[in-house]
Amino acid sequence: MPASDSRLPRRLRRAGAIVLGLGLGAAAVVYASAPASADGDALGYRIAGGQTFAQEANDPREMQQLERLGGKSAVMMFQFQRWVASLWHGRRLAWTLAVISGLVALLCFHLASLAAEDD
Repeated sequence: MPASDSRLPRRLRRAGAIVLGLGLGAAAVVYASAPASADGDALGYRIAGGQTFAQEANDPREMQQLERLGGKSAVMMFQFQRWVASLWHGRRLAWTLAVISGLVALLCFHLASLAAEDD
């Protein structure tokens, strides 16, 4: 076997450790810098009578109108899309980064163990 193949498991382990370290570091920075707002579930804001109100994420009137137009499946898809979109903002982004970096690191470690078995 070539010498480069024997170094592959070590490189994969190192890459996994780097991905895990950088990912958890980035997640910690995002978590620390993200505000813990009370209106985290708000979609937007409405102004009525000179006052600002947070628009609810699941306004019952909007969900009822959506169900009338598209059925229950449209409501479920809308809620799923909103949940996925919420993973990329604020403190949820920090948790998303931590989970993704952990999964990629686990994949690197697993590939390193498979490459070590071939030797």
